[in-house]
Amino acid sequence: MNLMPVEYAQIISTLDQRPDSTNPVPVFMDQNDEISGIVHSSEHPADIQITESGVYVLIAAPQVGRTSGNGPSHVDFWLRKNQKDIPNSNVRCSITNDGHKDVVVNQTMSAFKTGDVVNVMMAVDKIGEGLGIEAIKSSDRPLIPSIIFSMHKIKDTVDGHWVSSEKGTKKIWVE
Repeated sequence: MNLMPVEYAQIISTLDQRPDSTNPVPVFMDQNDEISGIVHSSEHPADIQITESGVYVLIAAPQVGRTSGNGPSHVDFWLRKNQKDIPNSNVRCSITNDGHKDVVVNQTMSAFKTGDVVNVMMAVDKIGEGLGIEAIKSSDRPLIPSIIFSMHKIKDTVDGHWVSSEKGTKKIWVE
């Protein structure tokens, strides 16, 4: 049986990340929970590199909070491909006080080529309030990562596609 490789990743951060500038910054991820056919390493913790061309679904879910301040403050998250913002990929989370926590979901589906690099970007509208993403640790529950990033390939190329046959155990190419 000739099995097709599967490209997917679930990458997280166990780190609090609170920008000290309103300029965009990349989100760093320090743990690969599951990864196959995609490159992510501690040498470049903000970069996710595509090794196989195709169409991918990307989902970023940051855990947003702040350490001080009252009144609404905003944190934006968007995706970049090869140092260029992916159009229409920004989401905003509004945090009203230091006890407020929230998770926003950012997702996109796009074609990528071998060697493309993806980044999750973050920008805060105020500094000095500890705005950003935070990992939440509890003694009796699993870690709440500061971000969970997942991606998987759904199509091998933009020129055709694989179709499952024989109850999903075999794939055939359709142009």
